[in-house]
Amino acid sequence: MSPELLGWLASILFISRLLPQPLRLVRTGLPDGVSPLAAINAVISEAAWLLYGLEAGLVPVWAVSFAALVPGVWTVVLLRHQVRRGDLARASLWLAVIVAAWFAGRLGVVLGVSVLVSIGPQVWTAIRSPDLRGLSLFTWLLAIGDALLWGAYGLVVGDGALLGYAAVLLTGAAIVIVRMVQTRSISIGRDAVPAPALDAV
Repeated sequence: MSPELLGWLASILFISRLLPQPLRLVRTGLPDGVSPLAAINAVISEAAWLLYGLEAGLVPVWAVSFAALVPGVWTVVLLRHQVRRGDLARASLWLAVIVAAWFAGRLGVVLGVSVLVSIGPQVWTAIRSPDLRGLSLFTWLLAIGDALLWGAYGLVVGDGALLGYAAVLLTGAAIVIVRMVQTRSISIGRDAVPAPALDAV
């Protein structure tokens, strides 16, 4: 498989991963367990990846980052009532780090950990929250494929930022999925009220 084809397949899967969460929020109206900070940080990171892709001449990277801003911003808008001042303060700090890295010529290095900043708050929320009904399971199942494809693309083109992205996303997705299963089973075992079904979308 050529690097170009691998990059475009990874791009398609990445965009597909971003759609189930806002669709679930619209369909159910349940934000339970969804991290607004993760959504905001993801938008900031997508904008930074867009800039990085343009500078590095990686068409799949900047093209998918541009397209990702649409569902990313949509998710933030849907979660606007859950955003707290602390979320805005921490997101502003991440934005400042991105801007400083860009001016210092180290944007690629920082983007290697951008996925940690983007999904880290969601992983932390999933670990702490007993109610994850707002989360889309399908999003995190797609995230596994997303990580594997971008990791393969990063190996082919020799890009460390993409390899870091893949490793962190794969780990984070596994943690979130395990927690979604755990909270469902714990809920069933703790009382007689059936736990909410974990819809794919």
